[in-house]
Amino acid sequence: MAHDGILGFAYAVAALFSFSLSPLLYKVGLRNKLHVLEANTLRTWGALALLTPILIFQGFLGASFSAELVVFLVLTAILGPVIGDTLFMYAIRGIGVSISTPLANTYSLVVAVFSVALFGEKLTSINILGGALILSSIWLIYLERKSIGKGRNVVLGLLAGIATAILWGLSIIAMNVLLINNISPIVIIYFRTVIVALTLTIITKALKMNFKGKANRKTLVTLSIGGFFGIGFGVIMLLNAITLLGAGRASLIASASPVVASILAMLLLKEKFRVRAIIAAVLVTIGAILLK
Repeated sequence: MAHDGILGFAYAVAALFSFSLSPLLYKVGLRNKLHVLEANTLRTWGALALLTPILIFQGFLGASFSAELVVFLVLTAILGPVIGDTLFMYAIRGIGVSISTPLANTYSLVVAVFSVALFGEKLTSINILGGALILSSIWLIYLERKSIGKGRNVVLGLLAGIATAILWGLSIIAMNVLLINNISPIVIIYFRTVIVALTLTIITKALKMNFKGKANRKTLVTLSIGGFFGIGFGVIMLLNAITLLGAGRASLIASASPVVASILAMLLLKEKFRVRAIIAAVLVTIGAILLK
């Protein structure tokens, strides 16, 4: 129906801007002495506080999981928001949003490879072309490395971006198992965020990290809103869009986030204008669409 199409399009656009804005907010929130683990912890608790009213409104507080599905819930939490997002924040701090976002979003290739290896899915010639475009984007970013800067931080930032893509891909594979078992997307996202918040708190406490004097109210608000869009609202909007439009049409819109994020970083955060970075983001977007 026309109404479903319009609503689905609105959900997809909301997901697009959520995924585009969150890295920018992370970079603003990282302009301090916070360790990336500390920043991720603050971000996750803030996002959890903002997600709770949505869960209550939807009436999902009574949700339950089998023991087997709890394992996959923990896996998607640890691989994605805990380790993957911490590395993504490290990459953002080291090499900027316009470089780290396209690099991290090459996770579509990781998902495709593991889908073939684990679930026996078959690749078409279109899928292979998509993979080639994504690999080309990584090569373009590698060629751009000298304009980013020199030294250990740049190299580690690039490696962190690649590691993020691998971990995000594995996290999505684990989440897919939950979706196949008809677990509500809102329930998955909320309880995954709970696990992430508790895990990061335990880690930061074990490492004796101290938040005092490192973050002000602006930092907390910025990271919380970024987390809400990046690991909560944006994912929920995308999954709702897929329900109404189908995976192909919804992903076609939401997959443009690397391009939008890179351009916004250059305009709003005054990152250096890099033609290769924008081309790489476009290649990642087209490659992700072809891999769907």
